[in-house]
Amino acid sequence: MPKTIFQCFIFLFFITNINAQTVREVKIVGYKKTKTAYLERFLCVYEGEELDSTKLRQDEQILRNLDLFSEVKPVISDTLGGCIVEYRLKERTTLIPIGKFGGADGVLTLQLGFIDYNFRGNGSIASAYYQYYDRHTFHAFIKTPYIKKTRWGYSVSILKQSTLEPVKFPEQDLRYKYDLYSLELLARYEFSFRNFIEFGIVPLYEKYSPENPDEAISEQAISIDTPKFLGKVLHTFERVNYFNEYRDGFFNFAFFEVSSAPEVDDNVFWKFQNTTAYFKRIRKRGNLALRLNIGISDNDYTPFPAFVLDNYINVRGAGDRVLRGSRELSFNAEYRHTVFERKIGAIQVVPFLDFAALSLSGQSFETIWQQKNQALFAGLGLRISIRQFSNTIIRLDISKDLRNTKNGFGFGIGQYF
Repeated sequence: MPKTIFQCFIFLFFITNINAQTVREVKIVGYKKTKTAYLERFLCVYEGEELDSTKLRQDEQILRNLDLFSEVKPVISDTLGGCIVEYRLKERTTLIPIGKFGGADGVLTLQLGFIDYNFRGNGSIASAYYQYYDRHTFHAFIKTPYIKKTRWGYSVSILKQSTLEPVKFPEQDLRYKYDLYSLELLARYEFSFRNFIEFGIVPLYEKYSPENPDEAISEQAISIDTPKFLGKVLHTFERVNYFNEYRDGFFNFAFFEVSSAPEVDDNVFWKFQNTTAYFKRIRKRGNLALRLNIGISDNDYTPFPAFVLDNYINVRGAGDRVLRGSRELSFNAEYRHTVFERKIGAIQVVPFLDFAALSLSGQSFETIWQQKNQALFAGLGLRISIRQFSNTIIRLDISKDLRNTKNGFGFGIGQYF
């Protein structure tokens, strides 16, 4: 017993002594592309202060949450003039391909491109891709989270989007050719780490017309070419801790926009959407992931209401932009279980459930409860994580409609959410 008490005393003395040490120097090693100034802005341990083990653990997790490093290891070295804190990092490859391939009801969709999660070494994101969704789409994007040492950042997006959209008229259902050309300019301000607001304007040009004009019998089935102006505000609050392919915590994303087309009418259209996701690490190899999305918009009738039921957006297997509505409720759940894990990566098996419901434009909210305006799919997926590359998880999902006989599949890079 006296020996045990003595050992406890020595341990407590050692911990107290470590915390009382003065930090002589802070080093970050093991990275090449990332800029030192970008990493130093997130650290809580400073030279000249007493070493705090809580801040040390906080720094380790923050560096992990940047998702730029596959390994983060703080090492403390004692010297006569104080201790040296060294963060040893193993940098990921951040330039990776964008790839999606999927289908439902015999319709194939494709997306190819690239994305760099650490463009210019300062946490900027740059991407460009081509997408085939019945028609051809091109998109280029760059986001810089910080301008020098300020809390301000910006993003620029150029988009040419062409799709076939489902349009419901009282007399008939049609498919429309839809073309959108936009230039999005957003400013970004960070309140605290991963708590920020974005806002800006989007000049755009829209063009839509029936795919087969001879089939249109509704007087409302018109063609429109018009410039529009859109303003938007986005808020992101994230408290998710990253452990390679594992996640633990939650995030909330809120989005509001208003738009007008002065050459068509004087009406102002508005849209609000809120997405909340929750991740729970279950023991060593399990990860529960849940996502709830709620959206509302102006309910005046429009052939292109704000929300869409789609294979890639909310329901795996539902099909290619099969329904649009003015209100949306969707829920996604999956359990990611690791069946194989090594230092270079892991393989996960993922059972999942997807549900979405829309209320039709210009109609009452009750239409959201009609089964024809809903989709309910379940399925099984496979994930292959490659830890050397940022956000590189090869995803394969096979799904089945729980109410009908439809089946779907999807292949992509990155988790579904």
